[in-house]
Amino acid sequence: MKFSHMITIAATVATAAADGNLFKTLSDADQERALFTYSVVFEECVGRLLPDCEAIIAAQVAQNPSIFALDGGNINFDVLPVRNPDSPDYFKVALRTDQAETHVTGILGDGMVWYPYQWCTEVGGTGCVNIGPWDCDVGLPLTIEQCCNAIKVTVPLPDHKGNYLDCHTDPPIGSASNPIDYSRVRIHVDTNNIVVHAPKNE
Repeated sequence: MKFSHMITIAATVATAAADGNLFKTLSDADQERALFTYSVVFEECVGRLLPDCEAIIAAQVAQNPSIFALDGGNINFDVLPVRNPDSPDYFKVALRTDQAETHVTGILGDGMVWYPYQWCTEVGGTGCVNIGPWDCDVGLPLTIEQCCNAIKVTVPLPDHKGNYLDCHTDPPIGSASNPIDYSRVRIHVDTNNIVVHAPKNE
């Protein structure tokens, strides 16, 4: 079993350490932990069943506990089902926000927002159209409300289930709602409990 190919020091730690701000607020123990805590990508999990993936991660953690900031605890598996057209929130567009969680930046940082499914207005899968993407950066990023309103106005009709297009926020790693936690490994699985993205502690 091969250890993950991708081990990188977290960018937020490196940036903060570079300008000295990180160490002004951390104790000696926390400073040492910041320098030696890593994000690890478990590429070997992709395509495997969830229990097999968890076993792979647990074995790697046992060999390298210090880089996961466990402090004697256990690794936390955060299992997240990937969305699909049958998910309860299928009609909501995910808005990736900035770190302040006030404006929309998009998953690529360019303000573009995407919706992964077709919008069907008739029962039986007829009347389906592709919607989006939408540009929520007009020189400056739009606020969450502005972006969502701009999206909803382009799809005024409800779908065949009676739902209107709506939005939900998707705060990035490192924001107040989604803080970095190197003892947590996020695992995305499909409806068959198969890992679809490379898990990562973050």
